[in-house]
Amino acid sequence: MKSLLFIKPNNIEIIDKELRKPESNELIIKIDTCGVCGTDFHIFRGESLANKNTILGHEFSGIVYDNNNIADFNLGDKVVVDPNIYCGTCYYCRQGKINFCINHKALGVTEDGGFAEYAIVPAKQAYKIPSYISLSTIAFAEPLSCCLRAINKTIINSGESVIIFGGGSIGLLMLQLVKLRGASKVILIEPIKLRQQLAQKLGADYVFAPNENNLKTIIYDITHGGADTIIDCVGKPEILSLSIELINRGGKIILFGVPPIHSNVSLELHKIFLNELTITSSYLNPYTFNYAIELLVNHKIDVEQLPVKKVDIESVKNILESGADESIIKYQFHN
Repeated sequence: MKSLLFIKPNNIEIIDKELRKPESNELIIKIDTCGVCGTDFHIFRGESLANKNTILGHEFSGIVYDNNNIADFNLGDKVVVDPNIYCGTCYYCRQGKINFCINHKALGVTEDGGFAEYAIVPAKQAYKIPSYISLSTIAFAEPLSCCLRAINKTIINSGESVIIFGGGSIGLLMLQLVKLRGASKVILIEPIKLRQQLAQKLGADYVFAPNENNLKTIIYDITHGGADTIIDCVGKPEILSLSIELINRGGKIILFGVPPIHSNVSLELHKIFLNELTITSSYLNPYTFNYAIELLVNHKIDVEQLPVKKVDIESVKNILESGADESIIKYQFHN
């Protein structure tokens, strides 16, 4: 089957790879949709780790092609796949901290994933979805589940003001989640006009470019001295420095965007101490995947307004090698 293989950093190839025989607890899924994620770019550039000679793609949905006599699934069932596989027996898993599993595997990162015609997945990682739900829509479950983890981990109270850095697909999902949580003022900071306009359509109260004149003064006026919560969906070191300038006393900063390995930042520790700031991060999607599906199936999160471009496997290779078009919010590989 035609597959996009990660050979090593800055080297990916389209190959014809034979599908192995599934184990007794595994399904064969015919891939319909697989989203191109920022993490795929990080893997390609060597900024995130992945196993060599692995099929990339971890945001995927499809139909059951071979149920392998597993009773819970029928041929033709629509499914979406949680790529993160935890052992359940290590120290962290037994503490409920499964995202730190020392035996963690991930489809599309350490195991073959969704940029292919078919994928073999453990049955416990596949979630059946209603037949009327688009497989393109439900492919957003994985990134949404990661966003949901960040929101759940950092309590956002009704009436709070929230700043979101970044208006890509992740920032626009975060925007909708914080609105659902009852944030009174949501401010999105993003340089690209199209993304600013999308944020406004999806409910942002204020939208600014990061180079806006007197940005700090404007934010202070809107938020009475600084936002209650800031979510960084970009992952650049300078965003954290700016966040500390824009956060209110007692505020919370969530580091969500993936920073490059070994990136560093200098912080004014006395200010963090004096203002009782909480700086936290969010990693993977423990216990949130099913909730993400429910939000999408019940139309609480709108992904229909996001500009999605469906592409073939050759285009995915070119996008990872050459970069994405900033006017496209999400690329999705489609068989």
